[in-house]
Amino acid sequence: MEPTPPIVAFQGEHGAYSEQAARQQFGPDARPLPCRTFAAITDALQAGRAHYGMLPVENSLAGTVVPAYDLLVDYDLHVQAEVILRVEHCLMAPPGVALADVRRVRSHPQALMQCETALRRLGLEPVEYYDTAGAARDLAADPQPGTAAIASALAATTYGLDILVSHLEDEDFNYTRFFVLGTSYPARQDPSKTSIILTTRHVPGALYAALGELAARGINMTKIESRPRRNRPWHYLFYVDFEGHEEDEDVKGALLGILKHASFLKVLGSYPAAKIV
Repeated sequence: MEPTPPIVAFQGEHGAYSEQAARQQFGPDARPLPCRTFAAITDALQAGRAHYGMLPVENSLAGTVVPAYDLLVDYDLHVQAEVILRVEHCLMAPPGVALADVRRVRSHPQALMQCETALRRLGLEPVEYYDTAGAARDLAADPQPGTAAIASALAATTYGLDILVSHLEDEDFNYTRFFVLGTSYPARQDPSKTSIILTTRHVPGALYAALGELAARGINMTKIESRPRRNRPWHYLFYVDFEGHEEDEDVKGALLGILKHASFLKVLGSYPAAKIV
């Protein structure tokens, strides 16, 4: 039985986009558990301090979140669901500060990059900070003259800051994809997606033959990503997402076929495919 409300571990401070994703998936009553690192999320799950973990794996502008994918190799956790969050950056400052008073803005480098044109138009100096929500929290605790932060609307509410500009991001199609991690297998909900990690033998056509098992059965591959193997230089891990559930006969056949061509295969999970909201 699913816990109500669940404890959801995430990386970052309260008000982070990962916490917003947890609320989107589990509702406003979800109990967020902030963690300093991605590895701390998995530790919380394995120690029973959290029911789920919210792990960002890909951004539509910045690409793959490499440390998150590296983590999936090392831990025996299952993908329960995927969440696609619309990232909406807000310029915020302590109460009483007007936009005309702001000269510099603190935030995570990715957020600053995604708002670069807007900041240049407003004549504001970007200042790199370790975290978006952390920038909001620290600004609220210790206001600095002429200083604002870029973070989520949730962060502004959490730390009592005023939003000076909403939708500060330069591009509208800014989405982050998250994996919901857990220690059990989720109940099936269609349409489904499946995520796997594989390595192939170091011979010509090995990857072509492995992925051909999907094509031969009409299975649509939605993502492929390669990462170096840490224990074997110039050999690679391949992260693959495709449509379908591992209980489907064609997916079972494809996985067996891939196993024949692969030297390593790990199924991260089959889970309900998310919709962009």
